[in-house]
Amino acid sequence: MEKLKIKIFEWKELQDVVINILALIGLIFVFSSIFSCDDDIFIGGYNRDMEEIHYQMFEVDSLIRTIQMEADSLNVKK
Repeated sequence: MEKLKIKIFEWKELQDVVINILALIGLIFVFSSIFSCDDDIFIGGYNRDMEEIHYQMFEVDSLIRTIQMEADSLNVKK
């Protein structure tokens, strides 16, 4: 009688799967290194550093506070 050999997988198929997995890991690594975070923030395609963004936020906050104070002074009853 012949010996029965049960093949769960073939080595060529396993090699293709391993190559595909390694290629996927490589692509993930490349994209993650390209899109990694740093101190620069891109707003609308324009690169602004954090100091400039904080300064503009302070200006807007000061302007809003000034407007609020003027609006409150108009509502004061004498």
